[in-house]
Amino acid sequence: MGDASNSTYIPEKDLHTYLEELFKKKSSARKNALKTLIKQFETNVRYEFVQNNFVTLIHRCQNCLKRGSASEIDLALQLIGLVVLTLGAGDNAREVYEELFVLVRELVTKSKLCHAIKVFECLSIVTCVGARDFIDTERSMEIIWQFLNQETKHTSSVTAAAISGWVLLLSGIDRWSISPKKWKESISYLLKQLEEDDEHVNVASIEALALIFEIGSLEKFSNQDGEYKDIKDGIMDQIKRICNGTKQDTSKIFEDDYDKTITLTLGRTSLTFSTWSKLKQISYIRKFLGNGFKNHMKENKHLHNVFNFAPARKCSSDDDLELYKPEFEEAVVRVFVPEVRRENCAWRINKSRNSVLSKGRTKLRNKYRTLAEDTKTGHIADEQLD
Repeated sequence: MGDASNSTYIPEKDLHTYLEELFKKKSSARKNALKTLIKQFETNVRYEFVQNNFVTLIHRCQNCLKRGSASEIDLALQLIGLVVLTLGAGDNAREVYEELFVLVRELVTKSKLCHAIKVFECLSIVTCVGARDFIDTERSMEIIWQFLNQETKHTSSVTAAAISGWVLLLSGIDRWSISPKKWKESISYLLKQLEEDDEHVNVASIEALALIFEIGSLEKFSNQDGEYKDIKDGIMDQIKRICNGTKQDTSKIFEDDYDKTITLTLGRTSLTFSTWSKLKQISYIRKFLGNGFKNHMKENKHLHNVFNFAPARKCSSDDDLELYKPEFEEAVVRVFVPEVRRENCAWRINKSRNSVLSKGRTKLRNKYRTLAEDTKTGHIADEQLD
């Protein structure tokens, strides 16, 4: 679905021109086409075009990954993520996941991984949409985990991006499916990263630890032995020690009674998130889509399914939502009363405060009062999640 009134909107027939540009020998032509397509898929939900051309799009992005410069590879990875997010879950997204998985293995083994941030961003998005089950998800997590545990020292931005992608993938697995052996070292690794004097790495590590605490089953993430409570208390003691001083408030988010509720409002429809897993998913998607987040939340059916979101109906204006109500409505009750009892029952049916008809009229008056109040209130802020 696209917004044809948008000045940046390119008609579908013209998008094919940029699709052809992706196969040009000149790198600058491919990069220009990638930038244009990214802008289109980021700001508009071009489902029909993506559905009809996703094979060509993905194959030509793969061509850019194999022969392009670092900047071209970044753009191609970003476009692949947008294509899959537009496609939504299903066989097509699964096919992209399988093909990307092989390429990512090659990309992360290169000596100079200057595009690592986009690699893990794309891998995380594509896996979240295209993974068939938790086995697929964990195998993507393993690629990221192996990268994080390399002896090579990575830049803080790359480390933060890798941890953040790993957390996004973890947020989509239920506690019973998590491997009891693969992630034993994760808490000790994250605590070590929490000691680093870097804000981005700290934030990513805190997100990861918060989600692990929410999931429970700490024995699957910790190399400590003992009862669950003892493991939890031991980890909390370490967190409080590390977060002492300037980070002292951070440790509070790991408490069981910490209120993490956040509400996102789009038009007249609100979404409330009260789990770290959903908070992580919505914040990651929002960052990935940038300025196109609002349009995707309104029109992207995959996101509607993921976040159980049903946007309000909109009128002819692109930004304003209209509150509809019928011009005339009345409460009516039909009751069969034998002729012999009709006079005696007339008052009970029509005038008694407890009659079905009276209750119906009261309900109708309350409905109109609510509609009037909503109309006076005006429009609600489009976004409240930062």
